[in-house]
Amino acid sequence: MIHGFTITPTGAAALPHAGKGALPLFRDSIEGKGEPVMSTWYPEADLVIQHPKIYTVAITCDEVKEGKTDFPIIEDGGVAAKDGKVIAVGTATDVQQFIGEHTEVIDASGKILTPGFVECHMHCKWTGEQMLNLDFNGVTSRQAILDALKEKVASTPAGEWIEGDGWNELIWEDSQEVITRRELDEVAPDNPLILLHMSAHTVAANSRALEEVGYTKDTPQPEGGEIGHYDDGELDGMLYENAALMPMFAAKPPLTEEQHLQSLELIGQRLNSFGITSAIDANLNYKQMRAYNEARKQNRLTYRANLMFYLDPQFGSFEDNLRRLEEMDCVTGFGDEMLKLNGCKVTLDGITAAFTAAMSRREYRQRPGFYGDTIYTQEEIDALVCKATELGWQFGIHTIGDASEDRALHAFQEANKIRPVKELRHYLIHYQLPYEDQWPIMKELGVGVCLQPTLVSQMGEEPLFWPEQVERFQSPGLMFSNGIIAGGSSDCPVVTPDPLLGMYYAITRVDETTGKTLSKGDESKVTPIQALIMWTKNAAFFSHDDDKMGSVEVGNFADMCLFDNDFIAGNVEDYRTTKVATTILGGEVVYER
Repeated sequence: MIHGFTITPTGAAALPHAGKGALPLFRDSIEGKGEPVMSTWYPEADLVIQHPKIYTVAITCDEVKEGKTDFPIIEDGGVAAKDGKVIAVGTATDVQQFIGEHTEVIDASGKILTPGFVECHMHCKWTGEQMLNLDFNGVTSRQAILDALKEKVASTPAGEWIEGDGWNELIWEDSQEVITRRELDEVAPDNPLILLHMSAHTVAANSRALEEVGYTKDTPQPEGGEIGHYDDGELDGMLYENAALMPMFAAKPPLTEEQHLQSLELIGQRLNSFGITSAIDANLNYKQMRAYNEARKQNRLTYRANLMFYLDPQFGSFEDNLRRLEEMDCVTGFGDEMLKLNGCKVTLDGITAAFTAAMSRREYRQRPGFYGDTIYTQEEIDALVCKATELGWQFGIHTIGDASEDRALHAFQEANKIRPVKELRHYLIHYQLPYEDQWPIMKELGVGVCLQPTLVSQMGEEPLFWPEQVERFQSPGLMFSNGIIAGGSSDCPVVTPDPLLGMYYAITRVDETTGKTLSKGDESKVTPIQALIMWTKNAAFFSHDDDKMGSVEVGNFADMCLFDNDFIAGNVEDYRTTKVATTILGGEVVYER
């Protein structure tokens, strides 16, 4: 018996109900007496994978909440798939009878097989668009960025926009002074130039870009944002929160339809190369959602896309966003197996590095007496979540500071009076500063958290927090031990979407910028098996897909990954070097190294 499967008379794993897997048929006995005896008919599979070691992750989210992490691991295993779904799981011998004349057979001897990875919080469309720009993610030299900009300017016609993304001054080794307007003007006097910070909450712009937006030194500060100035009162080009993204993107020439589709293809290729077969795409506007729909029609999607409808002051007032909710004609779950609406997203506060996260239990370590504030008031976030809940929307809330976490949970409690929040699966995104007094509320309401271990380990924000806060940064281990679903994600393009690197940081809790371990003990860390669960079964919870993906089980989507070595059972450093060999979506190979 394999978890979740029944064994047919010849040993192959199949669904316990008729219509899938091996099917019983009646035939005359060989004695010729005409008495019906049981035989078995096996459908011809489209794909059979033989001889891998299979990490099935055949476990339920309810079991994970109860503290269970055991699931079947099959040595010399086999998987058969037909019509995009798994029809048998067992040993290599078990699935041999599903091989027919037209079956594609993959010999995976020496490899391990896992479910396709699920990314529960990133910005797929946005990342695809950025792949057309300069990429400064992980660049550790301020001067290297300036040199790359000079080279780009030399090959770009005057007047054409230039964008670079992913810079992080906290990891620069030559200087941690941000690059501001005057330096950018020297590099690009004739081109609008913007640099998007890795957090995606801050932009550095030159004079030409500021002119395109209409900013001057006398422009009033926008609600929920900040326009930076030098000491002499002139614009320094630094734009924060609502002063940054929407104004700049509105000023840039719009993408063509083909560029929109190309961006989805580019990010699809990248996700597949990391073994990702499903992702929740946050912060989407109408144009981006329409691009997804067109890509689906043209069969240009290579990952299952779950779209988050964005409610933010950038799109209008609180009243405007409340009206946008009411005007939407469809809600969570609308769509198909490749493209569907997932829920609504709100950014309730900012980020610590910009001092825009909302704190309450302790002030900012580097700004005595300053706590920050949320973007929406308690009354406003309550109203948005309650209206969304009434209409049947799932709700995800960006929370970095503990004040925003508390306000989000209060809103969920109010919404629960209208409709059980457990059914809709409202959740917190980031949950940077977990506190024990929040957990009973989260468990009662079934609130999960989307965590980003790579982000925590690479941002270099440790100096901004008090020591006891650093100890529990986005603690996945505490979530597992307290019965709260913790999904693995990246917040890409902020950091790489590589799930294996995320697992490495969840297991080790090492700060990449200092080499220190963020946790004194092991309570904040996870085991390799728990890390795998984070990027498979748990992550699928947030798109309501944990009954059909996130595990290698009969009836699930045939989304799988193959790897050349067993990083799960090996040395933890193997997570940093292991690469995906093959990614399979719906029984079809979408990536092969």
